[in-house]
Amino acid sequence: MYLYGLILLFLICLPVALFFASGYNFRNGFGFIKTGGIFISVPYAGADVSINGEAVGTSGIVKRGFYIDNLAPSSYEILVTREGLRPWHRTLVVEENLVSDTRAFLIPNDIRAVLISYGAGASTTKVISKSEYDLYKAAFYVKAATSTRGAYGESVFIENGNVFVRLGDESVLQTSNFCGRPSYCVKEIPIENGAQKSLEASFFGGGVVYATKEEGVFLAEADIRPTPSVSPVYPRRGAIFRIIDGKLIVKNGNKLYEIEGL
Repeated sequence: MYLYGLILLFLICLPVALFFASGYNFRNGFGFIKTGGIFISVPYAGADVSINGEAVGTSGIVKRGFYIDNLAPSSYEILVTREGLRPWHRTLVVEENLVSDTRAFLIPNDIRAVLISYGAGASTTKVISKSEYDLYKAAFYVKAATSTRGAYGESVFIENGNVFVRLGDESVLQTSNFCGRPSYCVKEIPIENGAQKSLEASFFGGGVVYATKEEGVFLAEADIRPTPSVSPVYPRRGAIFRIIDGKLIVKNGNKLYEIEGL
């Protein structure tokens, strides 16, 4: 009888176990549904992460990622904050049996444009050698490229005065920033697509730096999901930039500046 009881219990529990193993969970207000998850990557320690206003955790030296599972299909508001950095927001769509992932693009509050000179200079000026200064100036004599390639096969380019990031190779797997939701992705992300006329653009600092004729130099996040971060870097009309040895150098008139803090 004991053995038969175990067999009967197994036969009763098996369909239930298979039901939940197939991805179904019970949620108040939803009933039994298939759920999904969210993974949030944070580049710095000491950042607070929340979803829909509820705290998820704080990033550490080792722990830089947060996985939240068993979420009902819906839209979720992500907020990442850290002292000295601008708050970062993202709306993620969770779908059945899929994980929506994102990486927080955290921009410092303190972005400084330091005047570059050679020879003697004030304490607020970055003094370099004459030969290095001449190399910096020479970089601006060469016309900026109309497109540059990123680490994952994507390209940033200017078209009709607007800035876009596009996947050029069909064989390249789309990263999540190209996907409005896990099951729907696009090939192109608009970065600056307004009334301003963009002059140049390039990948830098995990995002896209671009210069417009009207308002100067900006740093933007490349993500199709709302709402991508954009920050002024050197908001002066007529300013242009070059990336030289990993440094963001801005030219405004006859003066050169190195952008620090990014």
